[in-house]
Amino acid sequence: MADSNTEGEIRPIADPVGPERPERPREPAGPERIGGESACLLPLVCAECGALAEQRPPTVCRRCGAVVDRD
Repeated sequence: MADSNTEGEIRPIADPVGPERPERPREPAGPERIGGESACLLPLVCAECGALAEQRPPTVCRRCGAVVDRD
């Protein structure tokens, strides 16, 4: 786009996104990032109180002391 002054000169209109305004971060090019399936924590849930076990079963629940087993 151009602007003309009274003397007939044509000059460009100032860009509204000038050097004083920071550039916006660009979106990554390419396919959309897709995550995998979420981890299933069901085997770690205590059947008695619902707490998550800190170790893989079989183990003992840290909250209520019940045995946390995969079955």
